[in-house]
Amino acid sequence: METSISAKDRIYSIFERIILTIFMLQKILLIDDDPDDQFFFNNAIREIDQSIQCVIMENGRQALDYLADHPPPSMIFLDLNMPLMNGFECLAELKREDAFKEIPVTIFTTSRSEADRKRCLEMGAENFISKTVDFKEFKTNIKEVLHQLL
Repeated sequence: METSISAKDRIYSIFERIILTIFMLQKILLIDDDPDDQFFFNNAIREIDQSIQCVIMENGRQALDYLADHPPPSMIFLDLNMPLMNGFECLAELKREDAFKEIPVTIFTTSRSEADRKRCLEMGAENFISKTVDFKEFKTNIKEVLHQLL
């Protein structure tokens, strides 16, 4: 009897992972404390692909707590300048933790510093995008990353 329960548990676990994988492919985590950037990012995602769910966290600490209790997103967009835990600290934690290190991270920041870009890419970020005030360009930048990494 234990064998059949164990087999059921294994089958359930396999189906659960398949379902989580399907949903994971459509979830993006934005880590950014600026309400305006959150609003524009979320609108850009909706215009690009309405099937993508955008989860927003306001700082690195909040994001790591969220990730510890939820299935991983398909990708993360990470701001650098935030309270409590900045983007550099968050990126270091993401790449240190086995459960998170394979999640692609795009730095999405107001910084235009070549030193910041180089540091982030060396730390394991896949992309470094400087935010723009032009919504069309903002959306195009996000769309390019999505097509590259999804």
